[in-house]
Amino acid sequence: MKYWKVEHNGECIRIEWNESATFNLQTRINDQWVDYECFTRYGLATEQEALEHAHEYLALTCTFTGDSDNWRTQ
Repeated sequence: MKYWKVEHNGECIRIEWNESATFNLQTRINDQWVDYECFTRYGLATEQEALEHAHEYLALTCTFTGDSDNWRTQ
């Protein structure tokens, strides 16, 4: 597993990638990382490609609406 912590819309998000095709987006709730979105992308050859795809996915689909319990995906 690879993990990246990124800021998105002012919130800290952790991206989890299984180094194959599956990603989980996670947020902190009660001091634990909790999945709120999962997606798949096949054909990624490098860690850099995976991170770039995850950033694109975040930008296109995920909006934070106020607190850790209020994530909305499009």
